[in-house]
Amino acid sequence: MISLQPATAADRDWIYWVKKKTLGAYVVETWGAWYEKIQRNFFDETFEVSCIQIIYDNQQPAGILRVERRDKEIFLSEIYILPTFQNKGIGSLLLAQLKAEAQQENLPLQLTVLQVNQAARRFYERHGLSCTGEIKHHYVMTYHGEKNH
Repeated sequence: MISLQPATAADRDWIYWVKKKTLGAYVVETWGAWYEKIQRNFFDETFEVSCIQIIYDNQQPAGILRVERRDKEIFLSEIYILPTFQNKGIGSLLLAQLKAEAQQENLPLQLTVLQVNQAARRFYERHGLSCTGEIKHHYVMTYHGEKNH
């Protein structure tokens, strides 16, 4: 059973570890190395506990979800699922919930994905998101909802 719990300040180091564990190889592929000081500073500057949730799979911490609900969009800022919990449908379930929320609110669901992370891009495309732009090192991907004809 998948559940979400709000993150707390006490989760900060674990959240950083999850990000490093799940995103690290893509950071190295993009920038040549995981520069610990730079990554930690960026993490500390952008850490906003109020929009982060811990993902649990059968009461085991499985990853993190960071969603920013903005006026003109729902922005999926981060979804990191630990390797032992990947390919179990967790990301698909959470993405389906966000798509439903976006549709209900009549807002696009948007995210960015590192260009080197083709597996993630294909995952999002399978779930109805399309590439709507590029920014340095990232694709911008958007879901506009199901169109009723």
